[in-house]
Parts: sequence; structure tokens; C-alpha cells
Amino acid sequence: MIFVGIDPGGKNRFAASTLYYNGRLPASLIASKVHSGVDDVLADVVGQTGEWSELTAVAIAAPLTWSGVPSGWRNCDVVARRLLPDWVPKSWWRPPNVLSGAVAVQGPALAWALAREIKGGVLPQHKTFETHPRASLALVACDLRAAILGYQRREATAAEQRKHVARIVEHFVDAGIVRIETKPPVTGDELQGLICALTALGACAPETGLVVHELEGGDIRPVGKRSLALLKALP
Repeated sequence: MIFVGIDPGGKNRFAASTLYYNGRLPASLIASKVHSGVDDVLADVVGQTGEWSELTAVAIAAPLTWSGVPSGWRNCDVVARRLLPDWVPKSWWRPPNVLSGAVAVQGPALAWALAREIKGGVLPQHKTFETHPRASLALVACDLRAAILGYQRREATAAEQRKHVARIVEHFVDAGIVRIETKPPVTGDELQGLICALTALGACAPETGLVVHELEGGDIRPVGKRSLALLKALP
């Protein structure tokens, strides 16, 4: 089974991570790449699926549903924020209508593109989740608080950020959850792609012991009914 995690961004910040799962942990990280647009990511997903196995699920770190209320807050946003530790900055979770264009546009655009490929028979039917990798990290690896707060901190140097990313990736490898079969994630975007993929895995394969919290998305659903999934606990 193939599980893909997507962290949408702008030029050279559109990260895609692919996990291969054969029925037992550790899952193999077989691809960790950074792209610049939807077409490149879509080609990557199609290529990995054709080479390894059938696509089971995709988790995208972007809103895939919206709320019609003026504030933009969905019920799932309110519930999810309450799950987070007190040390998590409130700015980490914002309503979909105030997110930057790269995330708010390219995330749903990829979901639409994936649906088109299903309709055309290029990709098999698969599940698509909205997710939030930084929130998931805060829930499952709170002992790595400094690294989680630091891997995307603007004041940190690139070397410091890479060190934090490596520490977090090492945590999942040492726990027997992931085996690195390709270039390991070195940037925050690549790390978040990996966490998205792990969230998709946990949502679809409960036998892994990964605990995922699923919340119903908003009432405006241009790409179909999608749930918000957060990685809540490790085996």
C-alpha cells in the first residue's frame, strides 16, 4: 500500500513524501521530494504508484473544506486547537480564509487534480484527508518540544533548522515506525510531508497502532466531503 503526504508551498517548497507499507511497521519512506507546482507533484504521485503499489490514501496539509461564517472558523478547527498542548503558539492554527495563497490554493488544487486522475482511470480510488503536520508533531512528540518549535523558526539558521529536522526524523526511525529507503527529509517542508504520510497511514491501517483523530470538515466542500485527520499517538 502507498501513502502520500503533501505539504503545499510555493516555488521549491511543495513537498511530497511517499510511504510503502507491506502490512507491518516500519513503513518505508521511498520518496521525499520538493516541487514547485501541482503538475509536478501529481506526476510524482502517479509515478510512485505505478512503480511500487496501489495508492491507498493521500494526506494534504491544507484546508479542503471551508465554513460560511464570517470568521472562517470551522467546528473542526475549534476542536483541534483544544487538543494541542499549551506551549503551541496560537498562530499555528488559523481559519482557512486567512491562510497564504500557496497553501490555500495549491492544496485544494491538488485534491481536484487527484480526483480528475481517478475519474480518468490514471489513479485508483483512494482516500484523501486534510491534515496539520505541526499539530500532529506537538501531539505525538511533545518531548521534542525544542525541535518542534525550532525547525521552522525564522530566527534559526538553515543549519539549526536541519538539525531539528534530523532529530525529529530520528525519533520516528528509532521508534520503529519509519525506515528511510531514500534521501531523508532535511527541510521543514519535507519533514511535514513525512508526517502527513504517517497520518494517512494511521487513518487507514489501525493495525499499526498509530492513533489518528478524525474530525468532520466544514460545510463548504468543493472537493467533496473530507475529514481533518491528526496523528494523536504513536504505538
